[in-house]
Amino acid sequence: MARSSYSEPLHEKTFFQYVVILLIIGAFAFSLLAYLNTVYLRDTLVPKTIDVNDFLKKLTAHEEMGAFVGVSPLNIVQVNQNNIANLQTQINGLDSTFIGSFIVQYTDAIVIYNYANDEIKGTVSLGQQQAQLPADFNAKLNTHPELAGLENEQPVGGQIDEGSLNTLKQQFPDVYADAKVGDFLLRYETKLIIYDYNQDSIINSIDLG
Repeated sequence: MARSSYSEPLHEKTFFQYVVILLIIGAFAFSLLAYLNTVYLRDTLVPKTIDVNDFLKKLTAHEEMGAFVGVSPLNIVQVNQNNIANLQTQINGLDSTFIGSFIVQYTDAIVIYNYANDEIKGTVSLGQQQAQLPADFNAKLNTHPELAGLENEQPVGGQIDEGSLNTLKQQFPDVYADAKVGDFLLRYETKLIIYDYNQDSIINSIDLG
């Protein structure tokens, strides 16, 4: 009987030790999972820091991007798991293979650029708005001294809508402070012109490069 009364608390002690060990293992596993989840969120939701100057230098080094050297884009968005569904409603043909690439928006073009592989995956020109210009548009525009020497150059661009104007004023308030919905935003090789056709006035003229 004495042997039996001694072995019972020993078993209870051993059982308690196993429980403690299991709890420690469980806590370690939980911490490991939490850490891995944190790493995953950091890597997928927070893009690695990229030098903007290097980014634009590599992008505009491509032959088809030569006209954009020195031109600041309106917006740069990286495609990821969180925003791809929304972006697909705006850009046809965008699929999971574009995840990690950047959508670079200019006033007259949208470029999809894979920075890691230094590859332009697609471009969309917005210059077709030029076909909607009034018949006397160029004649009136070219009388302004800001356009001296640019009379034979065909600009790209179009009228500014409300959504674009809000974005432009947020990102470049000094440039677009006096711009209005309906003004024309025109990019030449060396100048950016904001033109009010109805009032026949140059709202702003910016040297590029």
